[in-house]
Amino acid sequence: MRLILASSSPNRAELLTRMGISFEVTPPDYEEVIIPDQSPTEQVQEFALGKAKSVYEKYKQESDVLILGFDSMIDFEGGSIGKAKTKKAAFEMIQSFVGKPQKVTTGLALIGNHKGQYFEKVDFESSSVKFRNDISNCQIKKYLEFGDWAGKCGAYSILGTGIFFLENIQGDFQNIIGIPVMKMGNMMREITRKSPFSMIKSE
Repeated sequence: MRLILASSSPNRAELLTRMGISFEVTPPDYEEVIIPDQSPTEQVQEFALGKAKSVYEKYKQESDVLILGFDSMIDFEGGSIGKAKTKKAAFEMIQSFVGKPQKVTTGLALIGNHKGQYFEKVDFESSSVKFRNDISNCQIKKYLEFGDWAGKCGAYSILGTGIFFLENIQGDFQNIIGIPVMKMGNMMREITRKSPFSMIKSE
């Protein structure tokens, strides 16, 4: 089965690469429009599905193809937080997290064709993190100068020095990176009736 990652996120591509899975990357052509009445859980699933569907249009003639779509969002103090567009916004975002918990939710959508039959599965996973209460403005500025904030949900990445902002994590660590791997594997197994190990590259 041909596996397509519908994402331009380097973190997601790196995670799949580390797992040894054979995949290709096709960035989605999809505009995320936040609907105020939707919960973060509903939004990430809708966005993940929208991204996957936009890429599926390029491969829908294939009889055995799986498109992976993802979207992550932070639920913080009752509001939904995505990516910071400027360094100033990133500073204010991280500053507001200091000493407080947040929930990171990732939506995942698996769509495509298996043996000529269309399938569509959507789900989500949530993990909780708490920021340290001793983070200084100087530390935040130094982190932002490093540039690791750009394009990251919440303006930080736990694959880099952003991990030092956190006091603890509860739940799926990889979900915070951007792919709830265990849930993805179970969904792939339901669709193909095969173990995800079948998609690992041969040496």
